[in-house]
Amino acid sequence: MSLVDVIKYEGDNQTFVWKHPREDFNTGSQLIVHESQEAIFFLNGQALDSFLPGRYELETQNIPLLNKIINIPSGGESPGNVQSLAHFHSSIA
Repeated sequence: MSLVDVIKYEGDNQTFVWKHPREDFNTGSQLIVHESQEAIFFLNGQALDSFLPGRYELETQNIPLLNKIINIPSGGESPGNVQSLAHFHSSIA
């Protein structure tokens, strides 16, 4: 797992909605939203934020090295880790 990830959709314009496969984005991750797209982040089934075309640096509470140290007692798993989902959708109909 890298410390900084790039989150973007590289598929064709025929796809209307696409869910990013990762759910544990780190602080400092780069979100790239292409023209004709919008990115929406969901947490527990609720939309938290949406992003129009552009490049964004995300600020999260997920800091990988610190989380590994904190989660040593539980075998490296975070029992209370809440993950978010990034969905991209096309605005071209």
